[in-house]
Amino acid sequence: MNVLEAVGGWSGNPGPLYQRLAQAIAAAVSRGDLTPGTVLPPERGLAASLAVGRSTVVGAYDQLRSQGVLVSRRGSGTWVAGADRDAGASGRGPDGRASAPAALPTAALDTSSVIIDLATARLPTATAVREGVGALGGDLMDHLLERSGYSPMGLPELRTAVADRFTEEGLPTAVDQVLITTGNQQALALLTGLCLGPGDTALVEDPTSPGVLDLLRSMPVTLRSTRSLAGAGADPLIAAIGRNRPALTYLMTAGGPEGRVVRDTDLLHVGSALAGVDGVVVEDTSSRHLALGPLPPYLAARTASEQVVTIGSMSKVFWGGLRVGWIRANERLVQRLARAKVRADLGTPLLSQALSVWLLQRLAQVRDERAAELRAKLAAAAPVLAAHLPGFSWAEPQAGVTLWLRMPHGTSGPFAELARRHGVAVVAGDSLSADGAGDGFVRVCFGLPPAVFAEGVRRLGRAWQDHDRTDRAGGATADESFGVSVSAVRDYGVTLHG
Repeated sequence: MNVLEAVGGWSGNPGPLYQRLAQAIAAAVSRGDLTPGTVLPPERGLAASLAVGRSTVVGAYDQLRSQGVLVSRRGSGTWVAGADRDAGASGRGPDGRASAPAALPTAALDTSSVIIDLATARLPTATAVREGVGALGGDLMDHLLERSGYSPMGLPELRTAVADRFTEEGLPTAVDQVLITTGNQQALALLTGLCLGPGDTALVEDPTSPGVLDLLRSMPVTLRSTRSLAGAGADPLIAAIGRNRPALTYLMTAGGPEGRVVRDTDLLHVGSALAGVDGVVVEDTSSRHLALGPLPPYLAARTASEQVVTIGSMSKVFWGGLRVGWIRANERLVQRLARAKVRADLGTPLLSQALSVWLLQRLAQVRDERAAELRAKLAAAAPVLAAHLPGFSWAEPQAGVTLWLRMPHGTSGPFAELARRHGVAVVAGDSLSADGAGDGFVRVCFGLPPAVFAEGVRRLGRAWQDHDRTDRAGGATADESFGVSVSAVRDYGVTLHG
C-alpha cells in the first residue's frame, strides 16, 4: 500500500505532529498495511507531501527507529523492520515506476477528527427515499419476502425499470442487456476484472474518478490518460485510443471532477471513430441526472459499436446508502459479467432493489428538485469562495455536486493535508489524475448546507494563507493543530466526522 494512503488521517492523532505521524506509521505497520521491507519516502519528500517541516518527519522516524519499527542505513534509506530492503517491497508499481498517491480521498473517510467534509461528493438524502421506505409495506413486501432472496442478474422489476429508463431517454434497451450491480464501484470492478488482462492498456481521462484509478493501479496493466472529453473535445481522446489501442477506456460524460457535460457533436465524433475499435469503452453516467441543463445523450446512442458499455447508479441522485447500480451492454457481455458477479456476492440486496424500482418511477420529479437544490447552493457558494479564496479560479459546473478549483500556485497534495489540520477535508487533484496533471487543483463538494459549506471554505481560506506564506518562503508549515468547536459545527444540522 502507498505510504501516504496508509497514514491517511494521521494528523488527527493526539500530541505533537511528529508523535502523531509516528503513531500513524506504527499503526499501519501493525495492521499490515506497511509490510516488512516497505521503503518509506525520504524525510524531505515526505515532509513536502504532508505539508510539515522536515523536523516532523525526522522526529517520527527517530522515534520509530528507537522502537525497532523502522530501520535506516546510509545510502539505502529507511524501511519497515523485519525484512531486507528489496525491489519487491520498494513501493513501485508493476511497470517499475513509483506508486502514485492514494487514489481514494482518504480525508473523506477519516473518522478520527472533527472536520467539515468538502471531499465527499454527495447531496443530502432525497426526500423521496424516506417516502419510498414507508411505501415498501403490504403486498409489495409480502411478494418480495416470498422469494429466495438471491437475484444474480437483478430483480426483474428493476432490470425492466432500468431498461425502460434507457429507452425513454433515447437509448433503446432490452431487459437482457441490463445487469444490476451492488453500486457503481462493483460495476467498475466487474468490468475491469473481466476486460483487462496482464499487460493490457487502460485509458482514462485526466482528471477522472478516484474509484477507477484505485482499481486500475491494483492491476498488472499499463495506465494511460488523455485530456477529458468534456473539457478538450473529441480529438485528443480519439488520438489516444488510436495511439494506445486500450483494452478498456473509461469516460465520465457528465459531472466528472470538472463538472462538465460532453457536447453532442463530440459524442457523435467519438461514436463514429469507434467503428472497428476492439477495446471496451465504459461510459459512466452516475451523475448524468444531476445535469443543470437538458439531459445529455448517451454515447451508446451515438455509435453503431457494441463495444460501448454504459454504467450508472442510484447513489448520486437519490442516496449513496442504496448501493444499487447497473451495467448496460450487449447480451453476451452481460451474461459473462453476471457469472463474475455471482462469484462476488450472489446478487444485490433485494430490499434496496425494490426501493430503487419505486424511486425510478419518480426520477423526473427528483431530478427537478435536485437541479433547483444545486442552483441554490451554487448561488450561495460563489460569494463565499470569492471572499475567502480570491486567488482561486473555477468554472460553474454543468452537472454534479463538485467544484474543480485551480490553485494560484503550489501543489494540491500538501495543501489538502494542511487543510485537514485546519479542520476541512478536500480532495487533492493529483489523486484524481493518472499522470499528475491535476496537481494544481483541488476538488470540493458544495452539496452541504450553505452555512456548513461557508465555514468549510473559511477554514480552507485560513489553510491557504498558511500554505501561501510558507510556499512563497520556500519552507514548510509550522507544526500546529487546529481548534474546532464541535457543538458550533453540529448546530448546522449535519453529522460531521468524529
